[in-house]
Amino acid sequence: EVEPKVYRLKCMTLMFVTIQLAPHVDVRMYEEGQGSMFKLESVAFDPNIQILPGVGVSADQLGILIDVVGELYPSRDGKGVDGKIGFVTKGELPPPMRLLPEQALKSSLGTINRTITNFAIDNFQRGARSKFQEFLLSERTA
Repeated sequence: EVEPKVYRLKCMTLMFVTIQLAPHVDVRMYEEGQGSMFKLESVAFDPNIQILPGVGVSADQLGILIDVVGELYPSRDGKGVDGKIGFVTKGELPPPMRLLPEQALKSSLGTINRTITNFAIDNFQRGARSKFQEFLLSERTA
């Protein structure tokens, strides 16, 4: 928990040609519908990007944007949570990377997106289950 109701989703370090990313996204989680649904939205992110080893570049310089949204709700059996989480990324490739063949770029970016998606979903599900169990306990004792 970065601050109250804000959680940091961190991704493993990813390499793409000469770009290295170790992104994290801060996601706010809030209740909607008297505790029957939790909504998620990103409030901050840092791609932690390096173009070459030791050469950092800001997200602003590459026009990078990472947006995460989702929702969670109690499972039908009441023992867990179900829901959806998604993300959108965008950015500008640095000039040397624009020379790569389009098919190579699409293939690599698809792999990176799948890796980020799977990693974020797995980590979020583990954390959300834990926090949801805490929430249920607090509701039962209130």
